[in-house]
Amino acid sequence: MIVPVGQTGQMDYTTRLDRARQDGERIITLCTANMEAPVPSCPDWDGAGLLSHLTRVWHMLAIIVEERREGFPGRDDFPPRPAEGEEAAGAQTALARVIAAMAAVEPGTAMWSWGTTQSIDYFHRRLHLENLVHRVDAEQMAGISSEIDTDEAADAVAERFEEFVHARPERPSGSFHIHRTDGDGEWTAKVEGDRIVIAEEHAKGDAAAKGTGPELMLAMWGRAPIDSLQVFGEASLVEEWFALCR
Repeated sequence: MIVPVGQTGQMDYTTRLDRARQDGERIITLCTANMEAPVPSCPDWDGAGLLSHLTRVWHMLAIIVEERREGFPGRDDFPPRPAEGEEAAGAQTALARVIAAMAAVEPGTAMWSWGTTQSIDYFHRRLHLENLVHRVDAEQMAGISSEIDTDEAADAVAERFEEFVHARPERPSGSFHIHRTDGDGEWTAKVEGDRIVIAEEHAKGDAAAKGTGPELMLAMWGRAPIDSLQVFGEASLVEEWFALCR
């Protein structure tokens, strides 16, 4: 069980979809130009692998939303993988499909998800932040510095706590506090019995990490090392909590 944090996920859905489309198009452009380049933050992938992953994710999300699925699609539900040389076109089709599917559903519409929020709002947010993080991956691959909106980055931190840790069986060995230094955003995470409890508050933890919104997002999502943050207490405990969020 998780206690949800504040109202950090309440960004307007049209803004989320615009951001998702922009980041998705940038990913397609960068991956198409660097198909064999390694992705530093995802060592098993090159540009082609990153593009293939997202093409499948976009189709998966579209299928769930279009058909109001109550579980993940099966292998036979996906269109064939694009032929060699058609990867960019296939990705564009998948991106356009998922944006259209989500734009057609009113915010708040009840819907299955694998997170805490059981509505279309979960998917609006998930697509936005999935594309944000993978846009950073594509830019790292291409050797380009990333511009990351700090409030969107803080939302990516909050989403991990609000939507994901409840489903993980692991229980970290101590409490943890995160402090955002360039805007609102403080979270305390701890284990109480068999529950993970998250509170949006200023409180002391057994370990703590401070950084800007982008710094916290990149470290939590495994795109930057823990020592890119100000860490207080045991860095290994910070890593336990971050590992739970991935």
